[in-house]
Amino acid sequence: MVTLSERERRSLAEQLLANPLIEYILAKIEHEATEALIFADTEQSRVEAQWRVRSARSFRRDCVNMCRNDPPRKGARA
Repeated sequence: MVTLSERERRSLAEQLLANPLIEYILAKIEHEATEALIFADTEQSRVEAQWRVRSARSFRRDCVNMCRNDPPRKGARA
């Protein structure tokens, strides 16, 4: 694992968010996973699609939090 300073992490997160390709990829992953979630025929495929949506949103949120220098928030256990 690469060790980066807080300033370096913030800079890299800003670069990721500024890249239109990253936003396109995340939006596409989220859209396709949402479609898969809606039209899932088994509970397993529904759960997998749900996790893909959550992962894309979480990655985007983590990058935004890093730019703001906020620590990521942890949700309650289900």
